[in-house]
Amino acid sequence: MSLACGVARNDDACVAAFFKAYHPGVYRYMLCLTGNREDAEDLAQDSLLQAKSHIRSYRGASGLKTWVHRVAYHTFTHWNRRRKPQSEWSAAIPAQGEPFSNIDIAQSLLAALAKIGPALAQPIVLLEINDLSVDEIATILDIPSGTVKSRLSTARQRLRDIFGEPPC
Repeated sequence: MSLACGVARNDDACVAAFFKAYHPGVYRYMLCLTGNREDAEDLAQDSLLQAKSHIRSYRGASGLKTWVHRVAYHTFTHWNRRRKPQSEWSAAIPAQGEPFSNIDIAQSLLAALAKIGPALAQPIVLLEINDLSVDEIATILDIPSGTVKSRLSTARQRLRDIFGEPPC
């Protein structure tokens, strides 16, 4: 809560720490949702600026990381409603940095996430890449924990179908 208080006071060191702490996770989340580096960067910046400007509404009922990802989720859904629907995410995304150190794996993962769609991709990205709990994901997506578990199970099965499951 002290970081949130510092951001609310507009303390330069706290604001810098806030952006440094949450930008990588929000950027990865947006990259997996949009499949486009430029859109992901813009949305990550917009999300963090929205979170900063609305930090006074953070009450501490959930972790700050959960709250920031919830703001990011709303930023993405608002952006997604305004733009024209696109049939596919780009499979040729130049990925960089951890956990995308292997470009081929990153591109395969992003293409697979595009195939399963945002409703299934979001929970798997939040759990496996951003290391959030099922309850935190439920809070972010505003759905019951059981629905999150169901979507995770379905997403894993669809990803196994796409990548192929080992015979043993």
